[in-house]
Amino acid sequence: MTPKFLREEAARFRGMADTAEREASKQRLLSMAIDYEAKANAAEVLPEPDLDAPIKVKVGKKAVGSAAV
Repeated sequence: MTPKFLREEAARFRGMADTAEREASKQRLLSMAIDYEAKANAAEVLPEPDLDAPIKVKVGKKAVGSAAV
Protein backbone atom coordinates (compact mmCIF):
# COMPACT_ATOMS: atom_id res chain seq x y z
CA MET A 1 0.00 0.00 0.00
CA THR A 2 1.32 3.40 -0.92
CA PRO A 3 1.56 6.31 1.53
CA LYS A 4 -1.01 8.19 -0.56
CA PHE A 5 -3.53 5.35 -0.28
CA LEU A 6 -2.94 5.03 3.46
CA ARG A 7 -3.49 8.77 3.98
CA GLU A 8 -6.68 8.67 1.90
CA GLU A 9 -7.98 5.83 4.02
CA ALA A 10 -7.06 7.70 7.22
CA ALA A 11 -9.04 10.70 5.97
CA ARG A 12 -11.98 8.45 5.16
CA PHE A 13 -11.92 6.99 8.68
CA ARG A 14 -11.83 10.49 10.18
CA GLY A 15 -14.84 11.43 8.06
CA MET A 16 -16.70 8.35 9.22
CA ALA A 17 -15.84 9.22 12.82
CA ASP A 18 -17.41 12.66 12.37
CA THR A 19 -20.74 11.09 11.45
CA ALA A 20 -20.64 8.20 13.95
CA GLU A 21 -23.29 8.41 16.64
CA ARG A 22 -21.78 6.04 19.20
CA GLU A 23 -18.71 7.23 21.07
CA ALA A 24 -17.12 3.76 20.92
CA SER A 25 -17.44 3.70 17.12
CA LYS A 26 -16.02 7.21 16.89
CA GLN A 27 -13.00 6.24 19.02
CA ARG A 28 -12.41 3.06 17.01
CA LEU A 29 -12.49 4.95 13.69
CA LEU A 30 -10.17 7.65 15.00
CA SER A 31 -7.69 5.04 16.24
CA MET A 32 -7.79 3.37 12.82
CA ALA A 33 -7.06 6.76 11.20
CA ILE A 34 -4.07 7.26 13.53
CA ASP A 35 -2.82 3.76 12.70
CA TYR A 36 -3.06 4.36 8.94
CA GLU A 37 -1.26 7.71 9.27
CA ALA A 38 1.56 5.97 11.16
CA LYS A 39 1.78 3.32 8.45
CA ALA A 40 1.93 6.05 5.79
CA ASN A 41 4.78 7.79 7.63
CA ALA A 42 6.66 4.50 7.98
CA ALA A 43 6.14 3.69 4.28
CA GLU A 44 7.69 7.04 3.31
CA VAL A 45 10.80 6.31 5.36
CA LEU A 46 11.40 2.82 3.97
CA PRO A 47 12.95 2.68 0.50
CA GLU A 48 11.21 0.76 -2.25
CA PRO A 49 12.86 -2.62 -2.78
CA ASP A 50 14.90 -3.02 -5.97
CA LEU A 51 13.47 -6.22 -7.39
CA ASP A 52 16.05 -6.27 -10.20
CA ALA A 53 19.05 -6.17 -7.88
CA PRO A 54 21.07 -9.39 -7.60
CA ILE A 55 20.76 -11.34 -4.37
CA LYS A 56 23.96 -11.59 -2.36
CA VAL A 57 24.51 -14.93 -0.67
CA LYS A 58 27.08 -15.45 2.06
CA VAL A 59 28.61 -18.89 2.20
CA GLY A 60 29.70 -19.86 5.69
CA LYS A 61 31.97 -22.59 6.98
CA LYS A 62 30.59 -26.05 7.43
CA ALA A 63 30.14 -27.12 11.01
CA VAL A 64 32.84 -29.62 11.93
CA GLY A 65 32.12 -32.19 14.58
CA SER A 66 30.48 -35.49 15.17
CA ALA A 67 26.98 -35.27 13.79
CA ALA A 68 26.30 -38.99 14.19
CA VAL A 69 26.08 -40.39 17.68
